Formats: sequence, structure tokens, C-alpha cells
Amino acid sequence: MIYNSAIKIIFKLFRIKKFLAIFIVIFVNFSHNASSSELDKLFLKLKQSANQTLAKDYEAKIWNLWLNNGSTKNSNIQMQKGLELLQNGKLDRALSLFKNLSKQEPVWAEPINKIATIKFLQGDYMGSINDIKSTLKLEPRHFGALSGLVQINIILKNYNEALKTLDYVLTIHPYVGTKNLRPIILKMLNDSFI
Repeated sequence: MIYNSAIKIIFKLFRIKKFLAIFIVIFVNFSHNASSSELDKLFLKLKQSANQTLAKDYEAKIWNLWLNNGSTKNSNIQMQKGLELLQNGKLDRALSLFKNLSKQEPVWAEPINKIATIKFLQGDYMGSINDIKSTLKLEPRHFGALSGLVQINIILKNYNEALKTLDYVLTIHPYVGTKNLRPIILKMLNDSFI
């Protein structure tokens, strides 16, 4: 009798745990899809922006989603701490924090993008390129990472690649700040043939 009661309790617990596991999977999937859906809408509005003011507003909303897209509140707090370190020039500490965060959150593009940014600032252009590629695998529309790639290609005198990447990023964000580099890249490209 006691044995049968214990078995019934175990089955009930198992069903509850199974239900809880299914609920968690659905919730995580839903919240990821909700975030993705919101990003998709913002990117569409960004692409269709009639002027730079509207585009900057959509850009800010996209950055906000990217920077606060951790799976936990603590991850988002760590992102903010890393940003503060980065803004205060504490690059090594910020790099360490973002590397840890990228290990904890392997599908979150932004910690990897911040690693690429720091490597760029430290002059590790090839390392930055590798991290930009990783960022773009997770978020192919990352205009910040693509803009960084444009700048690195200019520094490395890969003007054709810089121009190609700039043209691509303009299809995503027609008012991106690196847009102003186009005439400079064209001049450098022409000068390289002389």
C-alpha cells in the first residue's frame, strides 16, 4: 500500500517536472521569438526610414534590444558593467568580462561584438575580424559589427572589401554613420591604382 502510494507520488512529480520542463522550453522559445519578431520589425522600419532622425530612433531601439538580450537579469547587468568598463578605458577588464559573458551566453551576439570592438581598439585587427564573423553568424544584420569591419578593411588597405561591406551595411541601415566613409574609400581606392 505504502509502496503504491510512493509510486503514484513519483509519477505525479515526474509529470509536474515534465510539464515544467515543457513550459520552460515554450517560454524561452516564445521570448526569443518575441524578441526576434520585434527586431525584424525594427529592421524593416530602419530600412524604410524616410530620414536620418527616424533611422537613429530605430537604431537606438535595436541597440537597446541587442544590449539587453541576455537570458538572465544578471547577464544584462554584466553587459552594463562591461560597457562601463569599456567607456572608462578599462579594456582588459572589459575584455575579460565580455569573454566570460560570451561563454555563459553563447547565442548572444553582443558580448562577442564587444570583444571585437575591444580587440579593434587594441590593434588586434585579425582577432577583431574573427569575432566580427562570429557576431555576424548570430546576427547577420549587425550594422555595428559590419561598420567595424569596414574600418578594419580601410586600416588594412583592403579598399575593395571595405567598399563591398559598406554597400552591404547600407542595405540594412541606409543612414549608418560609416556611410560618410564612402567618398574616402573611393579616393583611397583610386589612389591605390596610381
